[in-house]
Amino acid sequence: MSSGIHVLCVDDDSQLLELTATVLERYNDNIVVTTAGSGRDGLAMFDGESDVDTDTEPDHGIDCVVSDYDMPDMDGLELFAAVRERDSAVPFILFTGKGSEEIAGEAISAGVTDYLQKGSGTDQYTVLANRIENAVEKHRADRARRESERELERYRALVETVTDPMCVLDDEGRCTIANEAFCDLLDTDRDRVVGEHITEFISRESFERGVETVRGLYTGDRESGYFECTVETDTGEERIYEANVAALTDETGAFAGSTAVIRDSTSRTRRKHELTQYERIIELAPTALFVLDADGTITWCNDVFVDAFAEDKAQLIGTAFSELVERGYYDEQMTTTYANEVRELLSSTVDREQAKYQVQFHAADGEERIHDVHTRLLPLEDGAFTGTIHATRDITRRCQYRRELERQNERLEEFASLVSHDLRNPLNVGQGHLDSLDEQYDSQHVDELQWSLSRMAELVDGLLQLARQGKSIGEQARFPLENAAERAWSTVDTGQARLEINTDIEIYGDEGRVRELLENLFRNAVEHGSTSPRSDTHEDAVEHGSTSPNSQTQRETVEQSTNRDEHDGTDPLVVTVGSLEGGRQAAGTDASSNGFYVEDTGRGLSADRDSLFEFGYTTETDGTGFGLAIVEEIVTAHGWSISARNGSAGGARFEISDIRTTDADIEAGPDESDLETNGPG
Repeated sequence: MSSGIHVLCVDDDSQLLELTATVLERYNDNIVVTTAGSGRDGLAMFDGESDVDTDTEPDHGIDCVVSDYDMPDMDGLELFAAVRERDSAVPFILFTGKGSEEIAGEAISAGVTDYLQKGSGTDQYTVLANRIENAVEKHRADRARRESERELERYRALVETVTDPMCVLDDEGRCTIANEAFCDLLDTDRDRVVGEHITEFISRESFERGVETVRGLYTGDRESGYFECTVETDTGEERIYEANVAALTDETGAFAGSTAVIRDSTSRTRRKHELTQYERIIELAPTALFVLDADGTITWCNDVFVDAFAEDKAQLIGTAFSELVERGYYDEQMTTTYANEVRELLSSTVDREQAKYQVQFHAADGEERIHDVHTRLLPLEDGAFTGTIHATRDITRRCQYRRELERQNERLEEFASLVSHDLRNPLNVGQGHLDSLDEQYDSQHVDELQWSLSRMAELVDGLLQLARQGKSIGEQARFPLENAAERAWSTVDTGQARLEINTDIEIYGDEGRVRELLENLFRNAVEHGSTSPRSDTHEDAVEHGSTSPNSQTQRETVEQSTNRDEHDGTDPLVVTVGSLEGGRQAAGTDASSNGFYVEDTGRGLSADRDSLFEFGYTTETDGTGFGLAIVEEIVTAHGWSISARNGSAGGARFEISDIRTTDADIEAGPDESDLETNGPG
């Protein structure tokens, strides 16, 4: 035989054991004998040379066990049973000096490979050597057949699970396996494909190209190759595909066939073109991108990432990220932050695909920077972690700008509070003296002074509120617009007006500031949205930007007009909050937008809509002109947009757009240029 045979001989008779080993090795140079003087020693030797490998045939190094039957500690059949627990197929020959039909029958029933009785001469040892050779050869052939069957099953499972068309051909070119995708490609059934020669489905020229390609793989060093083939369907249609092939061999290394995966070459070319485009987009993107493998080593990065370091790209590729920490580019806590975020992304209890965090970056020139980092996992391989991809953006200017705005807002609020305090004191003094004069004199001039002082107090309150509303927005979260609208409505004196809510959207923002926005819009609707026709007298009494009436007569006229509005029997004012339809164009823009609107059934907006959001602009004699200005401040602080027009019912309609309502919008965040232009608050 071409390969050696390792035989384990077990016998409690040391002389017979030595004789058996000597005769067997002398009979066949390929036989190597290991001896054991008892069943337990033999089993220990069998176990000691065993390699643990549960997925394949046991490889303990023993090709055959030859054992005596009558041994004191463990007889031959007991040893056989123990060996079978470890290896269900290794040849086991019972070679006994105490022969009987009972023992022979018991051995055969137990399933030993062979039974042979010792003799007085050496002839039986020659017979034993022959039987060992035959048993081992058969065992090896059976093992090769089982391995071949397992290999075939692996190929079959692979073919069936691959989504691309795939088939397996034997050494003559007949199809032995075809998956469903391959049958769909040919527009035929599997029974029609399996067993047929491949030339029934591809052209003779394609077959010859395939034979040449596979032959080159079998005789060369490459494992796979491809060739172009023309596939003809049952309907006569011809299609051009690319066949990726690999050669198959049997246990002896002889050619046994080939496998082929069929792909549309047009699709491959398109994917290649798209990949090239993606690579160019990534290289041109003003975002630093880099990839870490499972060990935390940089395997890829773009030029924007490289620009922040003193090292060039060649030096960074292959560098462990921990080395960048050691070189002082990042704080030590960066490593801990990264590990914690990756651990959460890998956790089955966390339902998010990416992590977002900020880190301190120490540039090569000594400047401190703030980087916004987005981290995602690379696709897992067999459930194992393979690494991460990172996108970083320098937000130092944004953070500095935000801090500066916060400082300015704090100073503004302090200034407004100081001014408010300094103005309230003389106002209170003046109001006290005026109250004394009012008790002594019944004069129109006293009434005028009372109105003026009250008006000044309202303006002081409005200015203070406006200064405080100018602060940066606070913590943002997702919340239902409906809840915010209902709470805002409950805080406004709405009289007989009615609120209707036609939306169930959730928005992402500072809920407290959004409620203030809605309160001001509701108050504006109630105060300016009378549904009765405007009288000439009332119209004459209202001047844009006016802060006091011209006379007592005018004030009385206004009060009388207002009373008519409240008691003329018209329908009560209706204020509606609804969502802007996705994809529709917001008023005055060319782009579609997400958001909501506030619309009333009142008398609508004046012609001068450009001044609506200016500080101090009002169409009412007792208005401050701050309400809509505050609305615009809150909208701008969120990075949204606002527009105004008359609604379908003729009343005023305010549309707030560019609102983040989806998870993708929230992850993307506001554009940095918007923050630099408008500020966070």
